[in-house]
Amino acid sequence: MPLITCPKCGQAYDVPGAIAVHLPNSIATCVCGEWIAGSKAAVLARLLNPDEVREIDLKPYQVDAAQQPQAPSAPEAAPGTPRSIRVIARSGGNSIDRVFTIGKHPLWIGRKGCHIDIDEADLDIRHCSVALHGDQLVVRDSDSHVGTFLDGQRITEVVLTDGVHLLRAGAALMSVEPTDAAGEQVQPVRLRTTEILDESMLAKKLREREQAAETPKRNILVCIDGPLNGQEFEIPPTGLIVGREGHVRVPDEFLSRKHFEVVPDPEGNIRVRDLGSRNGTFLNTLPAQNTRVHSGDEIRAGVNRFRIEQRA
Repeated sequence: MPLITCPKCGQAYDVPGAIAVHLPNSIATCVCGEWIAGSKAAVLARLLNPDEVREIDLKPYQVDAAQQPQAPSAPEAAPGTPRSIRVIARSGGNSIDRVFTIGKHPLWIGRKGCHIDIDEADLDIRHCSVALHGDQLVVRDSDSHVGTFLDGQRITEVVLTDGVHLLRAGAALMSVEPTDAAGEQVQPVRLRTTEILDESMLAKKLREREQAAETPKRNILVCIDGPLNGQEFEIPPTGLIVGREGHVRVPDEFLSRKHFEVVPDPEGNIRVRDLGSRNGTFLNTLPAQNTRVHSGDEIRAGVNRFRIEQRA
C-alpha cells in the first residue's frame, strides 16, 4: 500500500490495505490537525445513517521521519519564523479579541472543534484556516459550503498582507491583522466524530435554503440611519441610484448628485457601485467599487446607512 502523506506537514502513514479501503467513507486527521482523508460529501450523504461514519486513528500507522521516502527534487525549505495574528470577532453576545502565534500548525476558524469557534449556522464545522507558508501567513478556505471572503472578495487561498483585513466566514464577520505581539501558541486540534455528525443540522439548513430559493424574492433597500431613516425602496432589475438627485433622493450635503448604485447582477446577487462620488461609498468598513452585498452588510454614504433585505 503506498504511503499516505499529509499535504500540510508531510507526515506519512503506512496504512494497511484492509484499513485504507474504508478511508473514503470515514474521517482521518493528521497529528498536525489537517483533515487528510474522508469526503465531506460522503459524510453528508450518510447523515441519515451515522453508524456508517467513523473516525480512523492514524497514529498506529505513523511512519518515522527517518523512514519516509525523500523527494529527489530541491531540498526542503527551512521552516519560517512563527508569526502572530490578532483576531477580533463577535459570537452571539460574546466578543473575541485574541492574539495567536502560528508556527507549524494552522489556526482553524469554524463552528466547532476549532481554535476560534463561532456559533453561526452558516459556518462549516471547519470553515477556513490561517497557516504559515515560509514566512507568509496564508488564509485558506476549507472547501466550505458558502465560501470565505477577504476584504469583500471570495478566496480559495491568499497571502495575508500587513494591516487590518475584514474576513467573512459564512455570515460571521471578523477582523484579522498580522502583529508583532506574542500570542497564544497554536497547537493541533482534532475533530470528534460527534462534531462531524453535527453537520446534519447544516445539511438541514441548506435544504431549507434551497427550498426558500424556489420562491422569488424582492430586494429592498432600507435606510437605517440618516434623513430617510425608516424608508424602504424596492430594487428593480435595472437598479437604483442613490444621491441628491438619484432615484432615491437624499437631502444630505455630503452626498454627490449621483452617489452610488445598487443593482442585481446576472446571478441575482445585489452589488453596490460607487459612481465617482466626492466622499466615497463604503460597504461595512471598506470602499465599495463593484462589491457584492451579503446579508447583514451595511452601506454607508455621507451620514446615511442602508441595508439590503430580501422579502417574499
